[in-house]
Amino acid sequence: MIDFNLWKKVLTSPVDAFKKAGTLSDGLMHIVVAGLISGFISGLAVMLGFSKAGLSTGLGIAGFVGALIGTPIMFVIGTLIVSVILLVFAKLLSGKGDYGTQTYCLALYGAPLSIILTIAGLIPIIGALLSALVALYSLYLLTIALRQTHQYTIARAVLTWLIPTVVLGLLVFVMVGNLLLTMMRF
Repeated sequence: MIDFNLWKKVLTSPVDAFKKAGTLSDGLMHIVVAGLISGFISGLAVMLGFSKAGLSTGLGIAGFVGALIGTPIMFVIGTLIVSVILLVFAKLLSGKGDYGTQTYCLALYGAPLSIILTIAGLIPIIGALLSALVALYSLYLLTIALRQTHQYTIARAVLTWLIPTVVLGLLVFVMVGNLLLTMMRF
């Protein structure tokens, strides 16, 4: 069962929360529950026709059911992929942790933040500002989670997420640049 007090603890005292070891299945349970809650909120917004998340509005019950089913699936897939990428870089930086523990820590803070971001996405203007602040705070939580999981310095924890972020940014920049150059030729 999910201990929602743990979500509060990870947001307010992350170092203490990450000291408690968890398993991959524990982490996935947190993500599925958060996905169901976020899917319910998003689905309701789509069904009622006031989604600000760029989703098609006015889809009725089909939009609600789609969000309710699709959101937890995408949350799980996204968490697993991100955790693999981070684990590769953590190991390159001499991290000592394992995939299950790291994924648990990512899920532990990612679950409540995803719900907060879902709600913030429905609020015009202020929601974007709130989302940006939550995203910045999530980098802090990610850094602490990586440091606790892999038992290394804050600098290595930051490099663990910063390097793949920069690489991804450069890849997107090159791809968009190539796309624009291709479009300009016609």
